[in-house]
Amino acid sequence: MPRFKRTHIYLPEELFFKLKAKARIEGSSISAIMRAAIAEYLGEDGTRISQSDVLWEMVGASKTKDRDLSENHDEYLYGKTLS
Repeated sequence: MPRFKRTHIYLPEELFFKLKAKARIEGSSISAIMRAAIAEYLGEDGTRISQSDVLWEMVGASKTKDRDLSENHDEYLYGKTLS
């Protein structure tokens, strides 16, 4: 079980009331919702690719003079622009 550290944050009133309503609807606590949201934001829930992921090793692996490959990949792959 993880160890928790207490923290104190200030939320705009409107955001607090939205968060409180979401917790009530989900049958959860404000703290649990905030922990999940922060974990997702930081990429600790497995939904984001962290820079330690092996996929990041592919970034910059291709050497080419063409600078628009990511935008015009269909043209380079298929010889046409798909719309």
